[in-house]
Amino acid sequence: MAGNQRKIEREERREKKERKHKLIVWIIIAVVVLALIIMKICEVNVNSIKDHFTDENGNFTLTEGVVADNFPFSLDASQNVKVTDYNNLLGVLTPNSFTVLDSKEASVNYAFEHGYSNPALAVSGVYSLVYDQGAKNYRLDTTSQPVYEEETARPILCADVAKNGTVALATTSKEKLCDVTIISKALKEEWSFSVSEGYIVDIALNDSGKSLAIAVVNSVNAELVTTVYTYSAGSSDGGEAVQLPSGTLAEIRYAGSSIWCVGDTYLGVIRKGEFAPAFEQESINTICYDFTSSGDLLIAYGGYSNSTDCTLSYVKSNGKVKNNISLAANIKDISATAGLVYVLTTDEIISYNYKNGEEKGRYDNNDSVKSICALGSSVYIHKQSVIDKK
Repeated sequence: MAGNQRKIEREERREKKERKHKLIVWIIIAVVVLALIIMKICEVNVNSIKDHFTDENGNFTLTEGVVADNFPFSLDASQNVKVTDYNNLLGVLTPNSFTVLDSKEASVNYAFEHGYSNPALAVSGVYSLVYDQGAKNYRLDTTSQPVYEEETARPILCADVAKNGTVALATTSKEKLCDVTIISKALKEEWSFSVSEGYIVDIALNDSGKSLAIAVVNSVNAELVTTVYTYSAGSSDGGEAVQLPSGTLAEIRYAGSSIWCVGDTYLGVIRKGEFAPAFEQESINTICYDFTSSGDLLIAYGGYSNSTDCTLSYVKSNGKVKNNISLAANIKDISATAGLVYVLTTDEIISYNYKNGEEKGRYDNNDSVKSICALGSSVYIHKQSVIDKK
């Protein structure tokens, strides 16, 4: 009798569970039917909803298609901020930190506080080099993680990084005037040498890190003279020495086998051991400039200091001027992207096709914008203590 009673109780529990399961199934079916009716009434495309919650691999996701635009992005400083194109991301150096931003969403890809008193930045490929100019600390990072942080024996004058992570450091010297050290991304010293011809004001590596150029300033007959010396990997003897026109050098940079030399009153390239000027000496007063991804140059200049009648020139990496755009405006900054150059003035941002000079668009602006950085079809502005997207 007891056995039969337990059997009856088990059957009742099983039937109760089955009724519960059937009820749940019918509720789900009712909800689905109701949803279909509502979508039919509202003419909602079921496939579009499916696509919205399906990732590129065809898997269901609740986040696909949802973009959180965090612009404007707040900075930890408003002065001495540098914003640059860093491997199609935004690299932002402030007096306190370095941040790598996703340019679409302003999400932080990578960030660190450097603690340097006079931070300077060089980027190439996926590598960034942040160093304390005039002090001894420097660090190499990628767009997403640290590589190393190190200290030099003497204060750093200038530095550069190649696409393969090779670092070139120019420092003061104990025995000569300057020392140059080339270091691999594995923190191995590749080669080094000393310079006694003058003080190094800029240094540049080519993409492979196998060619090096340094700009050295010394005094000749009571005048400052800038000379560029070039070296091959492992060599301490300058293969070639090229004297630049009189004036103040802003930057040297490799473009293939050529070396850009941008000055305050001159522009040209070093090719095959000779300086090839793009403009006649002292015919320009450089306002600002930017390089394209292919190594060409966009430069804004006036005919004299503080001129509001400016020219924007597109110059190929061989030093040949390909196009000029005349502007009656006070140019504060320019930024080049694929086929376009954005020009920041006191009251607007204007974009041009730099190959034919055609105006492509205008954006309202105010004088609080300090600099711009173009990525793809978007332009990003730095004003006060934020970065915003136009």
